[in-house]
Amino acid sequence: MGTERLTYLPMNETDFELKGLVVPVPAPFAKSGALDLGAFLAHLDWLDECGVRNLLVNGTTGEFFSLSLREPLELFQAARKNWSGLLIFNTGSPSLVQCLESARTAEDEGADFLASLPPFYFSGAPSAGITEWFVELAESTVLPLILYNFPKHTGNPLTEEMLKQIPHYGIKDSSADLSLIPATPNYFVGGDRRISAAYAAGAKGFVSAAANIDPEPYLCMEREQTPENQAAIDAANAKASGPFAIARIKQALAQIIPGYPPHVRPPLTSE
Repeated sequence: MGTERLTYLPMNETDFELKGLVVPVPAPFAKSGALDLGAFLAHLDWLDECGVRNLLVNGTTGEFFSLSLREPLELFQAARKNWSGLLIFNTGSPSLVQCLESARTAEDEGADFLASLPPFYFSGAPSAGITEWFVELAESTVLPLILYNFPKHTGNPLTEEMLKQIPHYGIKDSSADLSLIPATPNYFVGGDRRISAAYAAGAKGFVSAAANIDPEPYLCMEREQTPENQAAIDAANAKASGPFAIARIKQALAQIIPGYPPHVRPPLTSE
C-alpha cells in the first residue's frame, strides 16, 4: 500500500474530532419483543462509567435490520438525552428516500455524525449509481457523513474510486480492507483482529461490538497502540464473535447489568 494520500472532496465541518473506540450498542428487547429502553440506558450508564465516549446507534449490533421505522428514533432520542459523548446514527436502509428522511431526523435530534451503508438487497449495483446515491445523501445533510462499508451483507463494496467522488468525513470499514486507508480522511476499522495493523497504517480509530461487554482492552488500545493491547483485544473478541455474536453480547450483558434482557429478534437466534 502506497503512502500517497488522495485529495478529498469537501465535507461538512464539525467542531469535534471522532477518534479511537466507537461502540455499536445493542437494542435490548423485552421477552414480549418490545424495546427495553430502561436496559438500554443502564448499559449506556455502564459504558460511560467505563470511560467510553463514542457510540453508534442503529448499527448491525443494534439489529437495525429487525427494527420498525419508529424504533431507531426511540433509541436515539433516549441516547441523546442521556449521553454526553459523541453519537453516530446509522440510517440503515436500502432506500435513499428513507435515508434522506433519517438524515433529517438525525439532525433534528442532535446527532453528531451520520453513518450509512451502501444500498443493499440489489447487490452488484453499478458503481456510478452507488456513488450518486451517497453524493445525494451527503449533500442533503449538515452532519459529517461516515460511509459504512460492509460488503459481506450489502453485496456492494465501497472502492477507492467511489471514495474519491463522495464527500465524506470517513469510513467505518467492516471488511477491514486496510488498502482503503489512503482513500478516506478518517478510517475506522471494523475488525477487532486488525486494529493494531490499522493504526500502524494510519487509521483514526475502530468500531468494536465486543467492547460492549469488555471495554477496557479497547480503551487501552485507544490510549496506546501496542502488540500487547492487540493480544488482549483478541482475547476479549473471542467472547463475542461467531454466528451468534449479537446474542452472545446480550447474554454477557445480562450477567453484567441486572435485568438486561438477552433476547434477539428473528431471524437471529440465541444458539
